[in-house]
Amino acid sequence: MKKLVLLLGLLPLTAMAKPPHGEHHSGGKPPMHMFGEADGEQHLPRYLKKLDLSEKQEADIKNLMKTRFGDGHARFKEEHALRAELHALSFSADYDEEKTKALLEKSTVMHQQMALEKSKLDHEVFMLLTAEQQEKLKAEIGKFDH
Repeated sequence: MKKLVLLLGLLPLTAMAKPPHGEHHSGGKPPMHMFGEADGEQHLPRYLKKLDLSEKQEADIKNLMKTRFGDGHARFKEEHALRAELHALSFSADYDEEKTKALLEKSTVMHQQMALEKSKLDHEVFMLLTAEQQEKLKAEIGKFDH
């Protein structure tokens, strides 16, 4: 828990850090583009690239993602506002440690909820795969575990 609080305490620094020329770490695309919301089209997760999905599987997965992350833009804006509030508080004469802790707790809860939703989505996607695709995916994921 202490590590989490420490990491969350570094959020103001990450909020201040801006990549050069407005580029994002995802190859120049804004964060919400990763969820396919920037251009109105849902994109499949990268981990599905090598699985030769059927058209029905692709459509079902995109539908799941749209259902799960339909309000992703609103959550992104909420998270951004929270980081901005924490940043403003950190560099204010009115700094209040209790308020900072409350903001960090809210951030923790928000990230836990998003991680839980992502985990559920990943499982639902996994269950849409054939047994062969599931095994191939496990093998691919296994390559990145070490």
